[in-house]
Amino acid sequence: MNELRRIAIVGAGAMGASLAAITSGHVPTVLVARRPERAARVRRGGIRLRGALAAAGRPDVVDRVEALADVHPIDLVFVATKTTAIPEVCAAMRPHLEALPYVVSYQNGIEPGRTIIALLGTPRVLRMVLNYGAVLEEEAGEDAGLAVRVVLHEPPHLIGGEGAAAAYARALASRIDAMGLPMRFTDDIEGAAWRKGIANAAGNPVAALVRARLGELLASPARALIERLLDEGIAVARAAGIALAPSFRAAVLGPMARGGGHLPSMAEDVIAGRMTEIAQLNEQIARRGRELGIATPTHDAVIDLIRTFDWRAARAGGGVPPAGVAG
Repeated sequence: MNELRRIAIVGAGAMGASLAAITSGHVPTVLVARRPERAARVRRGGIRLRGALAAAGRPDVVDRVEALADVHPIDLVFVATKTTAIPEVCAAMRPHLEALPYVVSYQNGIEPGRTIIALLGTPRVLRMVLNYGAVLEEEAGEDAGLAVRVVLHEPPHLIGGEGAAAAYARALASRIDAMGLPMRFTDDIEGAAWRKGIANAAGNPVAALVRARLGELLASPARALIERLLDEGIAVARAAGIALAPSFRAAVLGPMARGGGHLPSMAEDVIAGRMTEIAQLNEQIARRGRELGIATPTHDAVIDLIRTFDWRAARAGGGVPPAGVAG
């Protein structure tokens, strides 16, 4: 792996902005920020990262993915958008792929990395499992930049890939770790993505449905629902050949209880009237369950309920309802 000359980060939400705050102090960084007010804040005052992770940086800013074609050189691109934006991002990126040697899925979910591989038609994609939660904060003042608070941090974070991408991921892990984001290479990124996905699919939709934080949920009657979702996910993963330790169930519920103040991003999406990432979590578990003959009735019910929020969001925005949802 050669020296990184410049990286690009697509997505200026809490995750993309937090990454830009970390990297821009170490390597020239270009942030794709499509919201004009957010782009203006970063240009004025940079990005400050607070809470369980701390950093400050001032990346360059462009307003669309296509603009990256005019920035040279770019050695690495992180896709840090919501997983619902992956098709749009890949469509904009694909004509310029020759200038983008490797792409990183900076997203949690069971298959976002594989989705990027398929849509870009390249194996030069690295996958990450991120164990932190971040939120954007408002700052007052004419010169105020963008503020991000990390409210939950359970390092290390994991990175991996297949084939030549695995060797690149191994080298990149040490680079990112040296920047201050604890990162480790794993040769089982598929298993790591499943383990994180099962945990998120158990807690996130329940938090979205009742608009409560994870710690509160585990002390409430909703704990039984979370446990059923978790058990179904474990059954599907094991049928799919994913290695899970006997203590995996307890290892999921423990950190979830400790994250008492954390409101998952799916709940934030529902509250804000945005499309959720149910397709990258529960829907993939349910689909694999059907393929493997494993019943997932709790996931099926939760999916229909969350899809209703997506249906409302699509109708309110004049968009297309999610697959499987009547318009």
